Amino acid sequence: MFSIQIPVLHGKYLRDVFESIREQTFQDYEAVIVNSGGDETSDVIKEFGFKEVKKHVRLLEARYMANKESNGDYALLLDETRPLRKDTLEALSKNLHNMVIIGEREVGCSFWVRASQLDKDNIISCNTPEAIKGFALPRLFRRELLSIALEKLKGNLGEKFSQVVFPDHELIYYETSRLSSDVFLIKDELIYHNGDSSLMDIVRKYYRYGKSLKVLKGTPYSFMMSINRKKRKICVGGLHGRLVLYSIYLARGIPFLAGKFS
Repeated sequence: MFSIQIPVLHGKYLRDVFESIREQTFQDYEAVIVNSGGDETSDVIKEFGFKEVKKHVRLLEARYMANKESNGDYALLLDETRPLRKDTLEALSKNLHNMVIIGEREVGCSFWVRASQLDKDNIISCNTPEAIKGFALPRLFRRELLSIALEKLKGNLGEKFSQVVFPDHELIYYETSRLSSDVFLIKDELIYHNGDSSLMDIVRKYYRYGKSLKVLKGTPYSFMMSINRKKRKICVGGLHGRLVLYSIYLARGIPFLAGKFS
């Protein structure tokens, strides 16, 4: 059985995400929702009959709580902005590994959405399996390994565990990768992403990311704060594509560094 684990704060795309889960061609799943939002979100969760854990927590702790309440053999780490293609679980059921990286498709048509999609295309085409650099991270985990990794993070981070927002996913993969090297890549775009459609959306998000990264200072994961650690390869899009990619790298990187050093 798959345990679909979703932390929720805003709930803007939640109904779309829930509908995509309910319409899956493979029905052996449970959905566990950690609701850090309001009563309206609770109403939607109840409408779909999914399991709710209602507590206002930050992202890493929400993922920990969702996993604790799960019973499946495999955990699919999802977000409230990411609906599934209707055959996602069916495809995953035929490609079970300790960790699985899954292709994604950006939703929308703005310049920044197209730039983000080009970035994803390059990540999948020429930056895997270097998932440890944070380019392409697994979303499916054998739950036994995920549980061990989350407990390790909780122990190593101590009181800072409850403060982590970014990089929650990369921290999880880092600890899981120390337990297993079985990482599989599915290039098919099985997950859709309602991402940042405007420059201001990008600036706000990456400023928050940079600011939240500072919580890792003085922990065993402080190496993740290095700005020289990630160097992407570009192999899709040609010269014009490079200009587009550099635009989004700057749009993300400048506010990220502003947040980190604020």
